[in-house]
Formats: sequence, C-alpha cells, structure tokens
Amino acid sequence: MNTTPEPQTAISKKKRERIRMKRHSGLQRRRRKLYALLLAALIPGLGHLYLGVYRKGITFIMLLLLDISALLYFSSIGMQINVPLLIVLGLLIPIGYFYNVYDVLQAAEYMISRRRRGEAAAVSSDEGRGPNNPFRGERGIPFGLMLVAIGILLILFHQKPPWLQVVIRDYGAEFSAVVLIILGIWAAVREVLRHRNGKGKGKSL
Repeated sequence: MNTTPEPQTAISKKKRERIRMKRHSGLQRRRRKLYALLLAALIPGLGHLYLGVYRKGITFIMLLLLDISALLYFSSIGMQINVPLLIVLGLLIPIGYFYNVYDVLQAAEYMISRRRRGEAAAVSSDEGRGPNNPFRGERGIPFGLMLVAIGILLILFHQKPPWLQVVIRDYGAEFSAVVLIILGIWAAVREVLRHRNGKGKGKSL
C-alpha cells in the first residue's frame, strides 16, 4: 500500500519554485540597479533613461550640454565676468554629476520597493503620488518649454552673435538677479504647498 504524501510533495515543490522565483527576481532588480548606476556614472542621464524616467534623463543630458557650451562660449569671448562665471559653470558640472548618480539610485530604490510590494504595474502610472516617486511630473508643458529654451541657448552659444555678448555684458547681472528671485519664489511656494498638503493628510488620518 502506497502511503507517500503526494500533496505535501507538491506543496514543497511549489514553495521551492516560489523561493527560486523570488531569488531570481531579486537578482534581476539588483542587476537593474547596478546597470542604472554604471550608466549614470558613465554619462549623466543615461541611468534615468534606462530606468524609464525619461524626463529627468533628458533634462540631465541637456543641462550638461548647456553647461559645457556655456563654458566654451564664455571662455572664448574675453569678458570681464569670465573668471567668476567660469568658476560657477565649472562647479555645476561635478555637482550635477553627483546629484545625477544620487537621484538614479533613489529612483531605482523606489522602483524596487514598489515591485517588492507587488505594485510593479502601477509604478509608471502612479504619477504624482508620493514625494519620492521618480515618475511624478513625467508629462507637462514646462518640460517642453525647457527643451525649447535650452535648444535656443545652444544655438546662440554655437553661433556667437555679437548682440549676445552686448546683452550679457549690459544686462547679465540684472537677468541673473531676476532668475534668482523667480527661483526663490518658486521654492517658497512649493514649500508652502507641501506643508499644507502634509497638514491636510494629517487631519484626514
């Protein structure tokens, strides 16, 4: 008479298969994170493109090109603001590079944590939810306008029209001040809105 517990054997096989699948998926996630890190370290923006965060990836690439083009432009035209401006533009390259590496690691960790909770299908569609969501704001008019502005600046830096040097020499300080004021107002408004949203969520809980 055969007394072999076949159901238990089937259950143990399913458990082993489940464990094997979890290990395999975990290895794939770690490899994906490593590949994203290596690509981001090679060229800023490539890691984000690999993870599917296209807006940030393109933004990093375009800003890097803009910074290099500005460095070449201001170093070739002999203006009095050359030295301090070149220092600032030169410092922006390592700052942007290391922030790019940090941000791609954060994006990879977010995606891995979501997949561990079985929410892989909702990662890219869950835009705007959660402060660490790398897909938040992937679509929008400001991104398109930024690309247009960067493209125009790249053309101007390459063509080097005489009037551009005059504008930068006469109105460069005022323009920089206006940009800083706008950025400060934007950061303040964003912080106030975030604080209000945090209070609203706390009350709802």
